[in-house]
Amino acid sequence: MKIQHLIFLIIPFVFSNCNDDFSINSEWEDNTIVIGLLQSSDTAQYIKINKSFLGEGDVYEMAQVADSIQYPSELTVQLIEYIIINPNSSPFQSNNWNRSTRDSIILYRTNEIEKNELNSNGEEGTFGTDKNYLYKTKEQLIDGYKYKLLVVIPGKIEPVWSEAYMINKFVAIKPSIYESQKIDMSNENSPYAVKWKSAVYGKIYQPTIRFNYVEIAGNDSLYHSIILEYPMQSVEELRTPSSYDVGTEMEQSVGGTDFYRSLEQKIPENSNVRRVSTTIDFVFLSGGKNFETYLNVSQTEVSYGQTTPVYSNIYNGYGLFDSRYKYEVKGKILNVSSLDSLANGRFTSKLNFENYYTN
Repeated sequence: MKIQHLIFLIIPFVFSNCNDDFSINSEWEDNTIVIGLLQSSDTAQYIKINKSFLGEGDVYEMAQVADSIQYPSELTVQLIEYIIINPNSSPFQSNNWNRSTRDSIILYRTNEIEKNELNSNGEEGTFGTDKNYLYKTKEQLIDGYKYKLLVVIPGKIEPVWSEAYMINKFVAIKPSIYESQKIDMSNENSPYAVKWKSAVYGKIYQPTIRFNYVEIAGNDSLYHSIILEYPMQSVEELRTPSSYDVGTEMEQSVGGTDFYRSLEQKIPENSNVRRVSTTIDFVFLSGGKNFETYLNVSQTEVSYGQTTPVYSNIYNGYGLFDSRYKYEVKGKILNVSSLDSLANGRFTSKLNFENYYTN
């Protein structure tokens, strides 16, 4: 996901037949930018909190100075935990939640994660890379709970805040942990399809495959994994905690021709190695409703002269705060016919895969 930063650009105005100096800069205003996606399976939660800036001069030069986008001192950042009162009533009514018995979770400022000097296109980034401050907690978050982010900014009367509902009760139908370990990816007439049910508070879903294999060169072995991503899907109705709401069944075809063609595209030919398939993992990724809206708005194409839309669910600030979820079914293996297609099929025969399992 590309995070779009909000920056006030200085645009010079040139007026013909006018000798008066004209300043377009208004008085400086502190605009807080927040990006945070909570995930209960993570060992730590990180939230990015910056400020926008306004100044005289080259905006790109200013962006390289960390003090232009970082607050000078550590902020008061906390998560307040809520538990639902009646799961069969609307979870989107604030009076249906009580604070949990746990004290507020305090997030501390850290710069332990270095920011890349190059952006996703391999070009030098716009923003400075030093003092890459994030706010962190290692407290375990609980699926199905609601968390309120509260940020106190020195000099601001009102705190910056937002809320996120933790995604819960995801169900993998196929494959499941109870299904046979062997997966048939070779049937082109009836390609293997993964199936699942939507989770509570989960709006968008992306099924993903992790294909694991080993490369053998002489006495040396090197393990590799590649990721195959499939299109994102969205449910029309958001599943709620109600015991009557069983979710929406969803599926995505992942086998057949597309599977082997994807391997061909992602694994380079190398005549000096032998390759053996080890396991195949199925990873289901989900995101909340605000996450979906943010992605849709940020990817919206606009015509010339139109203003790029900006979505935010941050009160007294800008940005995104929501939850995401990951569920994995690991350790499956390809069946005999799938291994044969991998070793001898028209897409992957040049990749030197052996037609057997590793020990």
